[in-house]
Amino acid sequence: MAESWDGSFFSGSHSDDSSHDSLHTEPIYEAFLCPLTRQVMRDPVSMEDGQTFERDAIEKWFKECRDSGRRPTCPLTQKELKSTDLNPSIALRNTIEEWTKRNEAAQLDKACRTLSLGNSEIDVLQSLNYITHICQKSRYNKHAVHNAELVPMISSMLKSGNRKVRLKALETLCIIAEGDDDNKEAIAAGDNIRTIVKFLSHEHSQEREEAVSLLYELSKSESLCEKIGGVSGAILILVGMASSKSANVLTVERAEKTLENLEKCENNVRQMAENGRLQPLVTLLLKGSPETRLSMVSYLGELVLSNDVKVFVAQAAGSVLVDVMKSGSKQAREAALKSLNQISSYETSAKILIHAGILPPLVKDLFSVGINQLPMRMKEDFGF
Repeated sequence: MAESWDGSFFSGSHSDDSSHDSLHTEPIYEAFLCPLTRQVMRDPVSMEDGQTFERDAIEKWFKECRDSGRRPTCPLTQKELKSTDLNPSIALRNTIEEWTKRNEAAQLDKACRTLSLGNSEIDVLQSLNYITHICQKSRYNKHAVHNAELVPMISSMLKSGNRKVRLKALETLCIIAEGDDDNKEAIAAGDNIRTIVKFLSHEHSQEREEAVSLLYELSKSESLCEKIGGVSGAILILVGMASSKSANVLTVERAEKTLENLEKCENNVRQMAENGRLQPLVTLLLKGSPETRLSMVSYLGELVLSNDVKVFVAQAAGSVLVDVMKSGSKQAREAALKSLNQISSYETSAKILIHAGILPPLVKDLFSVGINQLPMRMKEDFGF
């Protein structure tokens, strides 16, 4: 049998706790409510006359009194106050916090049962909305969601035949993942990342936007960067989204930031280079460790580059290749020579390399590698 939910909570973006009685297993006590806002208080304070209000609400009331030229009064009795000092109602605040935790735990259990029983669309959407609501309130609730093993249940909703459910599941997972590494790992379990990546190609723009936002959150965890990049087509699609002129601005930004996070993994950098995003590879050539620089130099020689990219690499990394040819190991020089053969096959980039000083170390190496190993464009420019 489906659980009973308060539809008014889920039909909008309400965040107050007082107007939705049926969300609570225990009733809302009048003492918990601020007389000004009629919302459950989070920071209750008392005035000199013993009246209790939410701090922000009563401070706003005092400001309105001053702005209108009146002396501060009690909003309930309208009597003037000698002092506007506020005293924290610690006991009441602790009672409200305990009451809130009990009710949220009960509602979380209800959400868990709803998702596990495969209820109707509206019940599932209401459950996901509630989980989103409490996770936005505190990190503690995110831990509670993890401990209740709700993440696998929500992840399974990504394969739902209902688009509204899929969309809400993506949104919920994104909020659950934010700032919580344990939840990120739980979301990335199994083939979930592959499923999320598939949304990047969906015809519905909302699903694409939510999917790239979720991948962005997951990519903040360095341990997941390789797993994301390991999904076939993930980096190719993200590179396309980041350079898109027609996509939503936020989607483009999220795709760009996701790629920046994925650059932490060398394998991802190689894939980006294969798909025309060379800057991360060049950055590793310039700033990486000796081992990384050698790896990137070697990989550069394997790539098929357009003429524009050859010019870009020659301008950005020509000095690095010169340094390798001057002082690198034999293995490094051989790798650099292979890259030079690729880059210098275009006249403009060849001239950039010559101006960078590549010929002297090349000539020096002729005796060890032979003239036939000298890049063709270099031989022509050097007169061989």
